[in-house]
Amino acid sequence: MGGEAYEDKGTVTVMERKEYAVFRELLRMVPGMEARLMESSEEEVVHLADLIQKGANGARADDSKGMKTAIIDWITPKGQSLNPHIPRNVKAGRGFNHERTGALLCPAGLDWENTE
Repeated sequence: MGGEAYEDKGTVTVMERKEYAVFRELLRMVPGMEARLMESSEEEVVHLADLIQKGANGARADDSKGMKTAIIDWITPKGQSLNPHIPRNVKAGRGFNHERTGALLCPAGLDWENTE
């Protein structure tokens, strides 16, 4: 799995280079992973890739879930509540669909209060 053969191919995209760099870093971080991959069947490698993807998706979902609550706390003025209320565990009613979040998302050069 030496990097020389891969990098010598002239048709490698920027994204492929980034993915390869991440793969090389993963091999560096996990001792014995390269040997295990070389010994594994294609089905085992595909299964491992699926597990890694599920872990990444789960981490991303956990990050998003935690941010929903923190953001509501952050945008709510002290001692007040948002009107209408934004549930902590629901995505609907956020973004440009809510007065407070819409105003925060509005580009700096525009006035959120101006309906035109």
